[in-house]
Amino acid sequence: MADKPTVVPYQRSYIELESVRQINKPKETPWSNMDGNLILLHIVAFLLGRAGILNGLTPFGIGFFTALSQKDRKYGPIGITTWIGIVSIGGITSSIPYGFSLAIIYLLFQYALDIRKTKVLRASLIGSAVYLLTTALFLSFTGFYLYDWLIAAFEAVVIFVIVYISSYSIPIMLQNKSRKILSTEEIICIAILTALALSGINDTYILGVSIRNILGILMTILFAYNGGASIGAAVGITLGLITSMSTSGTTVVIGIFGFSGLLAGIFKDIGKIGSAFGFLVGNAILTFYINGYYEVFIQFKEVIVAFLLFLLIPSDWISQMEKFCNTRTGIVNSSKSHSDRMRQLTYDKLRECATTFSELSTTFEKISEKQEHFQNEEISKLIEKVANNVCHSCGMKRSCWDNNFTSTYQSMVDMLINIEGKTVINSEDMPTSLRRRCIRQNAVMEKVAHLYELNYLNLTWKQRLIESRELVGQQLKGVANIIEELATSVNEEVNFDVDLEDAIYVALDKAGLSAKNIMVSNNEKENLEITIEKKQCYNRNDCKEKFITVVSEAVGVGLVKKSRSCNKEEGKNTCTFTLVEANRFATCTKSAVAIKEGNQLSGDSHTFMELRNGQYMTALSDGMGTGDKAHVQSSATIDMLEKMMEAGFNRDIAIKTINSILMLKSTEEMFSSLDINLIDLYKGTADFIKIGSSPSFIKHKDGKIDQITSSTLPIGILNDIQIEGNVQKLEDGDLIITVSDGIIDSNQEQGEKWIIDFLKNANSLNPQETADGILHTALKFSQNKATDDLTVLVTKVWEVN
Repeated sequence: MADKPTVVPYQRSYIELESVRQINKPKETPWSNMDGNLILLHIVAFLLGRAGILNGLTPFGIGFFTALSQKDRKYGPIGITTWIGIVSIGGITSSIPYGFSLAIIYLLFQYALDIRKTKVLRASLIGSAVYLLTTALFLSFTGFYLYDWLIAAFEAVVIFVIVYISSYSIPIMLQNKSRKILSTEEIICIAILTALALSGINDTYILGVSIRNILGILMTILFAYNGGASIGAAVGITLGLITSMSTSGTTVVIGIFGFSGLLAGIFKDIGKIGSAFGFLVGNAILTFYINGYYEVFIQFKEVIVAFLLFLLIPSDWISQMEKFCNTRTGIVNSSKSHSDRMRQLTYDKLRECATTFSELSTTFEKISEKQEHFQNEEISKLIEKVANNVCHSCGMKRSCWDNNFTSTYQSMVDMLINIEGKTVINSEDMPTSLRRRCIRQNAVMEKVAHLYELNYLNLTWKQRLIESRELVGQQLKGVANIIEELATSVNEEVNFDVDLEDAIYVALDKAGLSAKNIMVSNNEKENLEITIEKKQCYNRNDCKEKFITVVSEAVGVGLVKKSRSCNKEEGKNTCTFTLVEANRFATCTKSAVAIKEGNQLSGDSHTFMELRNGQYMTALSDGMGTGDKAHVQSSATIDMLEKMMEAGFNRDIAIKTINSILMLKSTEEMFSSLDINLIDLYKGTADFIKIGSSPSFIKHKDGKIDQITSSTLPIGILNDIQIEGNVQKLEDGDLIITVSDGIIDSNQEQGEKWIIDFLKNANSLNPQETADGILHTALKFSQNKATDDLTVLVTKVWEVN
């Protein structure tokens, strides 16, 4: 009998954590747990506690602490810092009412009030009421006058106002990294709180200069440099007002700070030196105007020290501050941050899509291995069918297949090799060894020939299927490349030029034109784009006849419309168009055509068109032969080329795709030449791609003739075609001449030499006259009768001034 199992109770195991060594834990320092924002709040609270007006009144700290308590209960200890600041300036005795007020406010917000339901208005009333009642209680135990009550009421009002001001400023202090845009109200409140904090420094002098005045001047210049004249004036007036109230100084200081801040903002375009110089000039003008040279309200050496400190501030810090001071810049930066995230998201999705198409293309290429010969397995099946159909009932089967299997099998293979490529077979195609033994030679040969023909037909269609798969793979690769290029263009860094937008607004206004919205952008390639939204002109071409000229003069470069038509949204009375930098070169293509006598359609087809990214294409295709069939071939080639190049396909992929389609389109031979010129209108270069085409020519302005030739076969003949480009540098006034083979063959004795002689002797640089002259000369060689389709394309290239 089996032993009973022993059941052991579950016990949890523990290990001593002290024995476990901590890995990569950062070493703690006394500064590790310190909150920078909290330290800032303590400093501001201390300085506001010291800030006074009317010779001894210090209510600002109470208002600031009330606003903090309304935000969060954790700021309670800041009340002690505030009271220490009040005591440091007024002594303990006079600071007792302020201390009791801070304590009561702390207790109310900590235990009695629900801060989530306490709005700013209620907090302001609570802060001012607590101080007013506390002061009234203290005044009731001492002798007092009506003036004391008025002063207490005035301080209560100040506390009410400071709570509101602090409610705007505190979120900026706590969220300085996440905030991107400040309203004008927030900027003014920050300036007031900063001015009050600076007044808490009081009359502290180092080497005869006031620290408070230096910091006040520095803050005014900073805000003026980043926010412009309006912000500089507003902050200057605020700082001057607080300075005047907190000291026994004259109210003239308000005007000096305001006017100096205004000039500092006006001169900000000159740079840091301009803003500092503007403040210095403003101070000098008002001081001299008001008092002559008898009394200086703001010491010039204080302005110089503030100016030096301003120069020492890193540009990165000032740029960060500009987001807060300049509302338009802040909006642009905020929009840019959002657009960056959207751009990256779009880029990732497009890259995933491109990768998918690329993988599909690779898959099609792997399964598209061409089979040019019969496989061993197919040969075995073919021989087996012959044996089953012909040899199965033959009396010599035992002798051929049972006793001499290897010899008979090899003879069958040799016979298949002998009949390959033959349309008619005879007994000589049967190997001698098999012919001696076989008594059914005719039946065997007929069956082998029949089965061979069927298998060859199957192999042919398999190859067509494989070529179709290769075509699909190439198309998928082309789509992948287009999506990849689109993803790259989407992910390009785009910078918005707000200053240039303002300049365009002003230029349009001076010209009596108005625009609803203007956006100026530059990408990583320094390509300038200006998008303008304006009131519709209902196809009167105002954008082309009026706007382009004005905007080009304002920008300083020639501009053209990116697309011929404007974008119009239904339901809106506006249209939008985009201006881009004009290309360095412009083109004009003219043609001359003659159809072979007796035909209705020309076997030559041509096109010329503008492509993306400043590219211009001319193309000429000559179909095989003449007439309708050649026209179908050449026109199909040109149509496919136009569509694929417009869609953004790479030229090599487009040409290879056309080649594959022509090979698959019909069982008959179908091919045509293709002569492509891709002109870069910015670089001034031409890429000649010639596939089975006639020579092309470049006639320079000085009369020199260049000939471009190629020895490749037409498309539609070979599966793998060689695409060779020939890049030539173009000059102002060059003519590019492209001709079909009918033009060259019109004088078979001289070939292309007669065209070179014609171009050398021709004086005209007009493209239409040149094309007509070449065509008429070619017709003269054949008594003015077109013996072949004749086509001449002449493209003139000139530099845009």
